Amino acid sequence: MFRPFAAAALLAVPALGQQVAEGVEPNATTATATTLAVGREAFGTLSTIVDADWFRITTTGTVDLRLGTAPGLGVQVGDTVLTLLDATGAPLRSNDDGVASGWWSKLYVPSLAAGTYYVAVEAGTNAVAGGSYVLDVRAAVPTAFVAPPVANEGAENNDPRSGGVPTTVTLPARGNGAIPTTGPAGDWDFWRFTLPAESFVQVRVAATAAHPIQPRMDDPILYLYDAATPPNLLAGPFYASNFGVWDTALDVHLPAGTFQVAIRGWVGSIAGSYWLDLHRSDAARVTVHPGGCGGRVASVATSTTGPGAPLVLERPALGTTYALRGSSLGAGGFAFHVVGFSSTSVDLGPLGAPGCTLEVNFVDSPLQVADGTGATTFVVPIPESAPLLGATVESQIAVFDLSNALGVTFSNRVAAVLGH
Repeated sequence: MFRPFAAAALLAVPALGQQVAEGVEPNATTATATTLAVGREAFGTLSTIVDADWFRITTTGTVDLRLGTAPGLGVQVGDTVLTLLDATGAPLRSNDDGVASGWWSKLYVPSLAAGTYYVAVEAGTNAVAGGSYVLDVRAAVPTAFVAPPVANEGAENNDPRSGGVPTTVTLPARGNGAIPTTGPAGDWDFWRFTLPAESFVQVRVAATAAHPIQPRMDDPILYLYDAATPPNLLAGPFYASNFGVWDTALDVHLPAGTFQVAIRGWVGSIAGSYWLDLHRSDAARVTVHPGGCGGRVASVATSTTGPGAPLVLERPALGTTYALRGSSLGAGGFAFHVVGFSSTSVDLGPLGAPGCTLEVNFVDSPLQVADGTGATTFVVPIPESAPLLGATVESQIAVFDLSNALGVTFSNRVAAVLGH
C-alpha cells in the first residue's frame, strides 16, 4: 500500500544532474560509447539515417533489462531501432517498433547476467535525419511470480483467426492447455483477457517445464493480438532463448481494453502440455491537463509520428528517470518545477495573476533556467521501490517573469502515476 512518506522520498533522491547527452561523434564502438548508468535517461540526435549512437551500461547482478526510446526535444527522429550488444560489441537482441509505441523501440531482456553491455540507437525506416530521441534504461531484479489460479483451455477450435472461440480468463491466470501439433500450420491456442485500465502485462511459459502432464511442449512461441474478428496481430512472434528451453516471455504496456495472447509450438518441436501464466500490474501513466497562463507549457515526451500518434511515451516507471518538459518559458527564463503529491485549484487572480491557477499542493520548487528557445527539462529519478507503486506526482512550471503584479505565470498541470 502506498504511503505518503514513501512518495516524499522521491524528493530526497539527488537528481544526479540532467539527462546524459550522447558523446562526441563518432560514438558507435565499444571504445567510444557513452557511459550511461542504469535508471538514467540519455538523449541524442541521429544526424543521418546511418548514424548510430552507442551507450555503455553495467549491471552488477542478474536483472530484467528494459530499454525504450521516445522523442527528444525539437525535431523528432520519429523511428528508432534498439540493439543490445555484449561486451565485445556483438549483437544479442534487437527491436524496431515496440508494442503500442508507434515507431519507437522497446526492448525487454529477461534474466540478463551481470556484466558490461552496449546499447545501440539507430534510425528506423521512417526516421528523420537530424532528429532527436531519449533512451531510458531500467535494470530490475527478476520478478518471482506466485503461480496464479488455473484456467483450463476451452474446447477446440479456440483459434479466432479461423472462426474459433478463444478461452477467456481474468488476470492473473495460469492457462492450462496442450498443443497437439506444432508449426505455423499446427495448433494455435488463444487466451483472451480484458484490462480495466492501462496495465503492465507479463506473460510467462517458463513453468511449462514443470507441467505434471507429459509430454510437455517445448520451444513455445507467443503472439499478441487485439480483440477484433478476425484478430489483428499487434506483436510477435516471441521465442524462447534457445531450442528446448521453456523461457519465452512477453512484457508489454497496454491500454485498457481486450487483448489476446496466442501460443503455438516451433516447427518440429515437441508437442504436448503447457502452462501459460498471465499477470497484470498497475502501469506507470501520465495525464497532461489543459490550462496554464502566459503561454507557459508543461508536457512529456509525446510521439507525433507513427501508428497511434500522438502517443504519450514518457512514463514514471520504477527504476527509471521521469522527465517533465517545459516550453514557451521565455529565453533564459527562470523556471520553477512546482511539484507535489496532490492537486488543488487556487485562483491567483486576486493575488495579481489574472487567468492563472495554482493546481499543485507543492512540497518543492527547484529552479532551472530555460535555454535560448525557452525550453528546459526537469528530471525526477524514481527509485526501484515497491511502496511507491500508485504514488501520484503532480507538476506545474512557474516562470518568474514580472508580467503581472504577482510576478509569476504558470503552465498547465501534468499528473504522473508511478508504476511498472
